[in-house]
Amino acid sequence: MSSPDAADPQPVEAKRPTDHLPPVEAPTAAFIMQLFLIPLAIVSIVVLLWLSFSWLAQAGRDDPKKLVEELRRGTDVSWQSGYTLAEVLRSPDPRYDELRRDSSLAKELVSLVESDLAHPLHGGNDKGDVLRIKRRMFLCRAIGSFNVLDGAPLLARLANEEKDPLEVSVRLSALEGLATLARNVGAEELRKDDKVVQAVLEASRAVEDSAVPTPKSADGEYQPRSEVRAVAAFTLGVIGGEKARDRLTLMLNDPYSSARYNAATGLCRQGDEAATRVLKEMLAADNPQAAKDETTAADKDRKRIAVLVAGVQGTMALAEHNPQADMQPLIQALKDLSTDPLEQLKSDRTKVQNLATEAYRRLEKRG
Repeated sequence: MSSPDAADPQPVEAKRPTDHLPPVEAPTAAFIMQLFLIPLAIVSIVVLLWLSFSWLAQAGRDDPKKLVEELRRGTDVSWQSGYTLAEVLRSPDPRYDELRRDSSLAKELVSLVESDLAHPLHGGNDKGDVLRIKRRMFLCRAIGSFNVLDGAPLLARLANEEKDPLEVSVRLSALEGLATLARNVGAEELRKDDKVVQAVLEASRAVEDSAVPTPKSADGEYQPRSEVRAVAAFTLGVIGGEKARDRLTLMLNDPYSSARYNAATGLCRQGDEAATRVLKEMLAADNPQAAKDETTAADKDRKRIAVLVAGVQGTMALAEHNPQADMQPLIQALKDLSTDPLEQLKSDRTKVQNLATEAYRRLEKRG
């Protein structure tokens, strides 16, 4: 094909294929009806039918009664109802405030989990087991999202129940549920149940079972019980109290970085300067510990960012809860972070730098 700038030869007058066609006439109303209006009507009907089916499919999606009915059936997809119910309860929508205070519903969900626990898993990564574990996980999250304490004993139990390796996921969800519950009902209220506190303390001491092989990779190793310790440390930080504080202080030396970092941020909420050493580690841009337990490059990047952000937030929490704390080492760490090029990060560099800069300026003004 020639370029637009090239000189085109003059066209030769040729016989057109339309020379023998009948003359063009204006289209009739019947023709327009057939060509446009009828197909438009068909398309409109199809769209209306699709919208109707869509509405029917969504109707009752956030109806707790229908969701509980589906959960009672215990089908292979009932875990999806558990997920939806957990999302409804966790929603900030005030329409669900009354639902979150529904003690009878909370007890019903507890009963569903207890009924499922009465039947042992088959073992060996059975497909049915996997679906049952999913269901338990989402029910734990839902139970933790209430503003009543009816589910606390069950969550405390599940935080340490592990008869099958798959149940580690349920332990994590139970601990997360307790942390959410502490926020909803108040940490002091949850601390009144010493069995709950003791259960979280026990979970914070979870150790890897050397008899059970864990999947390894060149970059990291999945350590499920270390993850349990990490989430337990976070939950202890939310629950607070002397027992939690003593345990978190010991966990500042935990070999698993996530557990160590959650212990530090938990102590910051209580204004404990003991967290300073670990906070400085978290705020270091070249911290080799931040992502060493992650496997993929994307996960490593996400974890590095999460650790840095948590370090900044923890520093500000320490300053807020302990105005007399010596913040100079952390102020210097924030200054260094705000000016670091953060070449280790693949994303969100500006976000981290801005966050560190703002925290540094605020603490500097405070003096």
